[in-house]
Amino acid sequence: MIWTVAAALAQDVTGPEVPPPTDRLSLTFTDDFETRYWVLDQRLPDPADVPVFNYIEQVNRLNVFATGGPWTGRLQLDEVMLTANRYYLDDELYTERELLSTQVYTPFPPGATLYVNPEKVQLGTERKWGSLVIGDAYAAFGRGTALNLNRNVDIDIDTSVQGAKLLWRPGAWDVSVVAGTANRQQVFQDNPNISLLPDFRHKLAGVRAERFGLGPFNLGAHGVWYDFVSTPGFASLAETPQADALVGGATAEFVGVAGFDGYVEYDAFGYGGDLALEDAPALGHGLYASTSAYPGPFVVLLEFKRYANIERVNLNLTPELYEVAIAPTLEYERIVLEDTAASLNSNDITGGRVQVDWAAVPGKMAPFVAVAVHRDVDLGGLHFNTVPETIVHPMAGIEWIDGEFGLLANAGYRHEDRDGTKFGADQLAHVDLSLNFPLPGDFIGYISAATRSFWWGVNELQQADFQDGESAYTVTWNSKVSLTGSLDFTANPLVTSTGNVSDIVYAAGEFQWKPDKAWTLKAFYGAQKAGIRCSGGQCRTLPGFEGARISAVGTF
Repeated sequence: MIWTVAAALAQDVTGPEVPPPTDRLSLTFTDDFETRYWVLDQRLPDPADVPVFNYIEQVNRLNVFATGGPWTGRLQLDEVMLTANRYYLDDELYTERELLSTQVYTPFPPGATLYVNPEKVQLGTERKWGSLVIGDAYAAFGRGTALNLNRNVDIDIDTSVQGAKLLWRPGAWDVSVVAGTANRQQVFQDNPNISLLPDFRHKLAGVRAERFGLGPFNLGAHGVWYDFVSTPGFASLAETPQADALVGGATAEFVGVAGFDGYVEYDAFGYGGDLALEDAPALGHGLYASTSAYPGPFVVLLEFKRYANIERVNLNLTPELYEVAIAPTLEYERIVLEDTAASLNSNDITGGRVQVDWAAVPGKMAPFVAVAVHRDVDLGGLHFNTVPETIVHPMAGIEWIDGEFGLLANAGYRHEDRDGTKFGADQLAHVDLSLNFPLPGDFIGYISAATRSFWWGVNELQQADFQDGESAYTVTWNSKVSLTGSLDFTANPLVTSTGNVSDIVYAAGEFQWKPDKAWTLKAFYGAQKAGIRCSGGQCRTLPGFEGARISAVGTF
């Protein structure tokens, strides 16, 4: 069962929406209570075919917002509990899966299946001179190459800076200062909570100055210091600070210069301490540039990137499932899989992308064509290839919106040509679309579908070529009642989930009812496949799900 009660449900990547300050003290509560029944394939040898490994996972996220005068406050309290998670065999109690790793502190007894954590605490004020936040805040400099800590709800990531954040606005300047420790979300709202890791309080500090209105130009400069700790919890604050990474960068943005808009950012990385690796350069650099032109009914976008040795800043964070710095990737994230994820996170890559949009019917229909070309010479990390490769990825698509009819469609072919003739090329063909259309009466239909075909090059451990895809079909009546059926399939040998129709086919259904604008009720049953999901240049491997889910979302 999923239960959400909220006074304000709208959210963005900067955090839950905080009510505006009022002259008197005001409290707002947002509660998101969720329970999932997980159906697993595991069975005991004796007794046979008894689903003792199925279990229930309950998650609750309570946000309390306080406003009074120019001040606002926030407290987020997360709780998770596992039930039907233990069984007796020969009078001995067995725990199927541990909720917490042994390093996580909890006042509950060892082996507890309940955990409560005050995740976010914040006190802030907004004044004419700027703003100040004490506690948890989110921060990003430029396009995020040097610092990018935000909520990414698409892939269930929420990492803040717990400390202080100051924004000072003297005239045409913005000066931002942030300092504190990384506060990673420990309890996941959408992903399974198993063997939760402790919070490592990695230290960071940064400053950014921006000058606006220098003719058509806005200029900025920033610097960030990182210290990645090895001790979990607040005990790490006693460690001697060191500079594991120093990042300095500058940005320039212009509007309407000879008919062009543009943006350029350069960042230099220096590594020491725990990130001073043998046989690895001590420096790295990242360059991103984009420009747009508007000839007649066309919009032409050009992008360029050159990244060398910048991913090392995220090296220690892999087990913690987030990144502190995320540069623009120029990738189409909907088709990222195990192979293409390697170039998205490459530590030595150069590339460019051009896209041309045509306003064929202004305000209604706009087709586009695009092509991205990358040279990836990194051979470590997620890479399957043992030689450098040249990646060419052309795409075409259309956006067509006319009243209740809407179509977004894309198709492309990605060719990763490995150096030399004996290694071949990885190839990926993909198509996806989102379609909504009116039906007789007060009904509207929605279709969302995507499919991919992948062919491997020659690998030391050869994998099988495969196809996969997903689709959802929805009929909505009068914006009140909706019925959705979904069908996924995957023959990807690297996917760990199993379908409920067959080993490779997953089916599910969901019923939704909105008795009024303030309430939405849902009931779900079925299965969804595992896979990689990317958003904003950050990726996570999400597990498959099979089971039942009921939800109620309310606003008052």
